[in-house]
Amino acid sequence: MDTMLRGFWYLAVSARALRRGKTLPVTLLGEDLLLGRRTDGSVFAVGDACPHRGMPLRHGSFDGATLRCCYHGWAFRSADGCCTEIPSLAPDDTTDPGRFRLRTYPAQDVQGNVWVYVGAADADPGPVPTVPGFVGQAPQVTTTMRFPCEVDLAAWGFFDPGHPAFVHTSRWWKRNPAANLRLKEKVFEPEGMGFRMQRHHLKGGANPYALLGKNVRIDIGIQLPGVRIEHIEGDRHSACVLAAATPVSATETDVHYCVYWTPRWLAPLRPAATWMARDFLGQDRQVAERLMGNRSLPAPLFVGDPDVQVRWYMRLKKEYLAAREEGRAFVNPLRGQVLHWRS
Repeated sequence: MDTMLRGFWYLAVSARALRRGKTLPVTLLGEDLLLGRRTDGSVFAVGDACPHRGMPLRHGSFDGATLRCCYHGWAFRSADGCCTEIPSLAPDDTTDPGRFRLRTYPAQDVQGNVWVYVGAADADPGPVPTVPGFVGQAPQVTTTMRFPCEVDLAAWGFFDPGHPAFVHTSRWWKRNPAANLRLKEKVFEPEGMGFRMQRHHLKGGANPYALLGKNVRIDIGIQLPGVRIEHIEGDRHSACVLAAATPVSATETDVHYCVYWTPRWLAPLRPAATWMARDFLGQDRQVAERLMGNRSLPAPLFVGDPDVQVRWYMRLKKEYLAAREEGRAFVNPLRGQVLHWRS
């Protein structure tokens, strides 16, 4: 099964990383792209190769609207990738520069993140994933970490309830979690191209959530191609955590972690919260590093209710690929279910 799915929006970079009048090279799904922000603040994404000789445009110039190749000076509009100038052509040359274009990718700056759609040029990309309750707001905490593995292994950590007690053992998160496993019962239902854990009350253990007040409730949604949105709401404040696994290549994945919250008085805690987020992600990355270091890595086993969500994710991917191959609409293959595990 192809682990890198085309036809989706992917979180490419934090909006803070892309300044006005600047460009930034990235690799998504094995494709080299050049992101940019025009002087009017809008963002764009194009293939990072001049069609003339293939020179990466990252080495050229950008004036806030037009890209220029460093090799022969070809100029391209960032809006549509159309070539507007070939300096070496003689005045009487009838060659139309507009015959040549860069490949363009839909790109949007939404809630403090730059998303890029990787799919067919004539496809309708649909809406960008958003977190509820934070329209037009950027995350208070954002961090990205590159995992040395394919995207599935990186994404599994978003919905694998069996690993936190043994991997995420930081004292600031849960005190001696492996020694305090409790039976959990959660209700799940299919939704869109994924599934959702129904809203439920959070009981003890996760100290940071106490900042939102009492009676804390949480619901979690998972969607292809690897996006997790966790909505936490207390009687005083709310927060959202967006996690997205973006494949760089068949062997590397960028995991993005963004935290949004309503209490303004938490602003001084941003540095500490960023450190905690990186500590949390670093523990998952260490798992990936250790697994990829196993030269005789066996096929994974999926056992019991704790592994059902991973199986669901793989079923969703299989259905998506089959629907594309057969030229039909995606049909969510999942059914509502109550799962039990200890964590």
